[in-house]
Amino acid sequence: MGRPLSDEARERMLRAALEVVVEIGVPGFTIDEVARRSGVAKTTIYRHFDSRNDLLVAALDGSMSVPATPDTGSLRDDLVEFLTSVRPIFADPIVRALFLDLLAASARDPELAAMQQGMMAQRSGPTRVIYERAKRRGDISPDIGYVEAFDIMEGPFILGSLFRPRSLEHVDIEALVDKMLPQLQP
Repeated sequence: MGRPLSDEARERMLRAALEVVVEIGVPGFTIDEVARRSGVAKTTIYRHFDSRNDLLVAALDGSMSVPATPDTGSLRDDLVEFLTSVRPIFADPIVRALFLDLLAASARDPELAAMQQGMMAQRSGPTRVIYERAKRRGDISPDIGYVEAFDIMEGPFILGSLFRPRSLEHVDIEALVDKMLPQLQP
């Protein structure tokens, strides 16, 4: 029977991994550099994480908080509250750089792509709940599936964060939601 895994060592690895990916980027991210910065042996890292990609995704996932899911009883108000709460995440230059790096690396690495998709699926929980509640209330057309609704509800922020990050700070969220609603409603 092996030694129990140390929570403190895990935290040091995750902090070091985040530092490495922020400073060097996804392409330069290595277990060796995480071991050097964290002071944790590579063998210990591999006891906690199956691969470089597993550590990378865990570090990125742990660095972003999951936004709250508003429940106002109105699709419009839920979307306004939700998008207002996620605006700082999408406008953050570090998150933007990491997201772009991860997307580019995922295009070349199927394992990383699958892990990135899993992370994003978990993070889309609030949007899914908003969608499901609105669908039950009849606020969303029965012809619109979740993926299409997600693209309508979060697409402008995701694209804006990639191509116009500074403008996100000035987006009139209520006006944006008012433009989305006709695409979603019956």
